[in-house]
Amino acid sequence: MTVPIIGLVADRKPVTTGAWVDIPNDGLPHRYVAALEQAGGAPLLIPSIDVHLAEPERVLDRIDGLFLPGGRDLDADIYGHEAHPSNDPPLRVRDELEIALTRLAHARGMPVFGACRGLQVLNVAMGGTLEQHLGDRVDLTIHRDVIGTYTGHQVSIEPGSLLSTLTHELSFEIASHHHQGVGELGEGLVVSATAPDGVIEAIESSDGSFCVGVQWHPEERLDPEGLWLIGAFVAAARKRATE
Repeated sequence: MTVPIIGLVADRKPVTTGAWVDIPNDGLPHRYVAALEQAGGAPLLIPSIDVHLAEPERVLDRIDGLFLPGGRDLDADIYGHEAHPSNDPPLRVRDELEIALTRLAHARGMPVFGACRGLQVLNVAMGGTLEQHLGDRVDLTIHRDVIGTYTGHQVSIEPGSLLSTLTHELSFEIASHHHQGVGELGEGLVVSATAPDGVIEAIESSDGSFCVGVQWHPEERLDPEGLWLIGAFVAAARKRATE
């Protein structure tokens, strides 16, 4: 059986190991890598560097599916807004690289799956905007109560959506940790899940292709919903690889 190569763009953060303090490190939490491997994929980390941004087509030539992981807030300037005071310091090259890869992957029909920040990247890549701090409008505690701890809440899946065919259930509890969300919906995208307070929890392409973003962390709750989603994404990438 073909093992599809799944591309993930790495973040860059300072890491301290022993005597080495605040050394710039290109990486991601291992939970993403482990979940993709468990689902049958071969994860490949892509550094956030200018050489890849200059030729994103060459990056896509080497992978079978694009996974957009969680992480820091996107630079609000990319979608024409001023940054909210609560936003993380951005890594602009990561933002631009993921957006470029997402647009090209969707144009090629390559499977794309985004988790948390990944949903936000997908929406911005398709011309949408973000609501930068949900706490200004709704009770943030169900989405992100204690920083550094995942919060559980129910999501409702839209019947008839691609997402509904992947999850097998129309309501279940997810692992949440975010303060931003979808603002104006990107072109060609539809809403496929919501939280009890109406916050958009999942989006997907209206053309039926495997281009899906969820506002939660399926890699943190793999049994069973997380593996339904990540497994379906890997299966779609495998199908593309064999074709």
